[in-house]
Amino acid sequence: MQAIRQIVETKKLKDLIDIPDDFSSETVEVIVFPMLPADAEKKQLNPEQFFGVSHLEHVDQLLEAMRDEWEH
Repeated sequence: MQAIRQIVETKKLKDLIDIPDDFSSETVEVIVFPMLPADAEKKQLNPEQFFGVSHLEHVDQLLEAMRDEWEH
């Protein structure tokens, strides 16, 4: 996917997008992505395909050990 990334002066964008008067930055980063066609096929997220990716066992013990590290 193509994208355009530019640093732009905020005042140049005021005619394009609604920028609040109290917006404190004089420059902003703008990233532009192409719009997908309205009839583009949307893929459904299937959480099942990510099951077991991390291969963690004994998660409770791992979390307890991590918490103990912070206390010592």
